[in-house]
Amino acid sequence: MSSKTIRFIFIAMLVIVGLLFVTQAYWFNKAFALQETQLDDRINITLRSVADGLLKLDNDTTARIAPITKTSSNEFYVRTDCYFSLRSLDSLLRQEFLKRKLDLEFDYGIVTDENKQLVLGNTFSTMVKVTDISCRIRRDGKERRNFKILLTNKTGYLLNAMGIWVFSSASLILILVVFVFILVSIQKGKKLDLLKKDFVNNMTHELKTPIANITVASDAMRNPNIKMDDDKLRKYAEIIHKENARLHQLVDRVLEIATIEKHEESLLIEEVDLHSVIHDIVGSFAALIQQKEGKIMLDLDDSQVQLNADKIHLSNVLYNLIENAIKYSLGSPEIRVKTERNEMGATIHISDKGIGMSKENQHRIFEKFFRAESGNLHTTKGHGLGLSYVKMIVEKHHGTVTFKSVKGKGSTFSLFLPY
Repeated sequence: MSSKTIRFIFIAMLVIVGLLFVTQAYWFNKAFALQETQLDDRINITLRSVADGLLKLDNDTTARIAPITKTSSNEFYVRTDCYFSLRSLDSLLRQEFLKRKLDLEFDYGIVTDENKQLVLGNTFSTMVKVTDISCRIRRDGKERRNFKILLTNKTGYLLNAMGIWVFSSASLILILVVFVFILVSIQKGKKLDLLKKDFVNNMTHELKTPIANITVASDAMRNPNIKMDDDKLRKYAEIIHKENARLHQLVDRVLEIATIEKHEESLLIEEVDLHSVIHDIVGSFAALIQQKEGKIMLDLDDSQVQLNADKIHLSNVLYNLIENAIKYSLGSPEIRVKTERNEMGATIHISDKGIGMSKENQHRIFEKFFRAESGNLHTTKGHGLGLSYVKMIVEKHHGTVTFKSVKGKGSTFSLFLPY
């Protein structure tokens, strides 16, 4: 199955999952609204019964129905226009709520008609101001009172009453999350598989060259028909030595990254002179730069920069970045190494005027095994581990590494390392 087909299936499944989630959310919201309407009706009936009880206690025989206003989603205002005590209100509220099996927690307060002020209450501290209450003074001199009630756990009560809906929604969300996780894992697995194939192809190519050189040199030394003088013998021995060292370097790099990832190797932190390390690394490229007729320009901070770092790993990081700058430069390399410092740490910028990289690949530059070229192209040698190693080491030093590039114009790597 092609990558394009897999990508299409992956996107289609994500769309289906999204539609299922939206559908479930819509019907859950509808069910919640219906449940809330039914609960509000029950609360209205309950509060009317409470108001009727208060009117009877006040000897009001007009048989009028007290108006009830819903002032917010969980607050109700009841106008009784009669006199009652806090104890009577509390008793009737609890009695009526228990009678109708409304297991709701609530706060309440008594409000006067005359000055719209809270007279008494239990813990009702967020009363909504009443501006539309018309007041009448009773002939017997007692003030007319109304009350408000605030349901403190209404949402929880509704969710509890919608048990099957909550369970089904939670189950569906869990299934969708697991499904998306599986899809993403499959996609990542396929991507990693492709990267590993690229790595194997690149590594095979890297191993072939030194092995072939060692074979040619050793065969020449063993061939009795070839006359060997000291110069030729030294030349072939040097080829074998260099190519053997190259093989060791490749194997050691792979093993080194594996060891660091498993946290089996800790950094050997010591005080390091950053500029001294940079001079040493740049000096190791002098012959290669001269051969390619290029140049490495140093723009180092005037003051000495001392860091607490692992000198070997820090040297490897700088070596990798400068080696890449040379490797991906067309013609004569022009590389600039610049350092800056502030109160937090030091920043190292390594810039080149090489081939650069397209924007679509830049976010993957630090992925293990990733190379901008496909696995069977070897215009530049490498196996996709160098920059992954760089990022890993810098982060182990609690620093950061960033990358900027313009295709055809060059790239800049910036490393920040704290003191």
